[in-house]
Amino acid sequence: MPMRGSISSFMLIAVPCASGALALDETKYPDWKGQWVRADGAEAAPWAARGTRGLGQQPPLIPEYQALFEANLKQFAGVKASDPTTRSAMPRVMMAIHPMEIVVMPDTTYIMIETSSTLRRIFTDGRAWPKERRPSYAGYSIGQWEDSDRDGRFDTLAVETRWTKGPHSYDDNDIPLHQDEQAVVRERISLDRSDPHLLRNEVTTIDNALSRPWTVTQSYRRVVGAQPIWTERICSEDSKTIRIGEEDYALGRDGLLMPVRKGQPPPDLRYFDQTRN
Repeated sequence: MPMRGSISSFMLIAVPCASGALALDETKYPDWKGQWVRADGAEAAPWAARGTRGLGQQPPLIPEYQALFEANLKQFAGVKASDPTTRSAMPRVMMAIHPMEIVVMPDTTYIMIETSSTLRRIFTDGRAWPKERRPSYAGYSIGQWEDSDRDGRFDTLAVETRWTKGPHSYDDNDIPLHQDEQAVVRERISLDRSDPHLLRNEVTTIDNALSRPWTVTQSYRRVVGAQPIWTERICSEDSKTIRIGEEDYALGRDGLLMPVRKGQPPPDLRYFDQTRN
């Protein structure tokens, strides 16, 4: 895969506590405390965040996956079916369509996002990539702290994420990632230099469905002046959509299946017990 690489070094500054464990030296790390929400406030915003949707995002897809993308747009021209698994996968989950919290520790940075109660662990302890590949929707992330302005305090977290489980997409327009699950996602997370309550995340995806690496910047705003409200969001709980074979259907109040788009075929009866009336 082009531009495949890994983060091979890191810097870590911590002080020992009385028990012998490492404690965070807050003077060496940025203040990312609090609740962060998507800066533009739009839950259904496109991945590229340029005010355009669909083909207007111009993802650099290879012809095979461009055709798949266009087919997805045509298929979901009506009511969009629910896709809880793709919402919680990397890199899409970092759109932060629901609030998130970042907890910085000496050897791990945790990103906790309300979307499907997603927990990301970004290891900054200098570990190598595990020999055993274990795909998950959040993937496996290794990070490195950087002091870009050399003022003695870290300001940027560089992250590489591998082994993201499929199927997944970038946004609700279903821009696809390659089905081989070999995507590498690199992030550079830092505060905006002119606004301490605005967090920038430069996300670069390297994937075999792309003709070149695709870089998009996601932005998050810190909630200030109010007590944050956290909500549990589990897409599988009380779900009103049901997937049968390769199709999603809505569940009506009468308990009957309903189509989610115009012209959708009925469910394959092979999945049902036809001996019952």
